[in-house]
Amino acid sequence: MGLGAGHVLDMINRMKQNRAQRPSNREKFKQNNREGLYSSEVKEKPKFKTVPEEELVRIKEQIQINAKKQRKREIKIFSIVSVLIIIAVLGFIKFLL
Repeated sequence: MGLGAGHVLDMINRMKQNRAQRPSNREKFKQNNREGLYSSEVKEKPKFKTVPEEELVRIKEQIQINAKKQRKREIKIFSIVSVLIIIAVLGFIKFLL
């Protein structure tokens, strides 16, 4: 008779699944190719595009300007919605009285 509502069985199944995912048990891409698994080759690092300092400053300023515009737009929308909610609540209260 199994006690524990299946928690132990679930743990055993998870341990089995984790064991199956180990690199020593896993098949590697085509057939059973294991050479690249523990190789010490150094792979090329990605090369990122460089930008001149002046253009970088201009890009940062543009991002800041856009962020300020977005923030102002959000504040306007929030204040309009807040005023509408207040008017609705006051109208509801006046309707009840």
